[in-house]
Amino acid sequence: MLRKIIKALIPNRGEVFFELFVKAAENVHQTSNLLADIINAKNTHDSDELVSQLRMQRQKAVDINKEIIVQLNEQFITPIDRGDIFHLSGILLKLTKRIIKINKKLQLYAIGVEMDDCLLRSVDTLQQITKSLYHLMIAFKDKDEKKIKLESQKASELDENVVEDLGHALEKIKEAQYDTLTVIKLKEVYKAIESAVDTSATLCDSVMRIYVKEI
Repeated sequence: MLRKIIKALIPNRGEVFFELFVKAAENVHQTSNLLADIINAKNTHDSDELVSQLRMQRQKAVDINKEIIVQLNEQFITPIDRGDIFHLSGILLKLTKRIIKINKKLQLYAIGVEMDDCLLRSVDTLQQITKSLYHLMIAFKDKDEKKIKLESQKASELDENVVEDLGHALEKIKEAQYDTLTVIKLKEVYKAIESAVDTSATLCDSVMRIYVKEI
């Protein structure tokens, strides 16, 4: 309560945090789009170029996180709790890294769409939920409660969808009668996708909780 009173009395540059959150969420969504493009790439040259772009997304995420920390150190008054700012920034960075990790597993295990078409649906879900996260962060910046609730609900539904997709994928793996090593590899990839989707949903929930508490 005291911090809210101080915020009302003392001008601050707190909007920069919301702008950086939007920038970080946009970077997350672009990363998931690049992952989908890599999976659908028609040739090795295109794939290599996209993988190079994917690596750049990680550096962008690191730079945004660093800028948020710098702003935290420079500003005495913040629009929301300092711990919440640090938490959201860290999770956004972690989410970008987790999406990139999916591609690393795909490349390491040499798994393509031709082996498992369920992969496309799961990555599409990841694209959709990161898009919701991006729109939610814009709504958070604009203090649009209705939009925040809408995107948070979308994220929750998509999180449930990926669990169903995973179950369907595991059934198809059994039907295909892959060798044990291939089954292990596929499960690792799906586990990585599920983790990224779950992190996205958790992040949306966190924003909703912070909004209710602070705004």
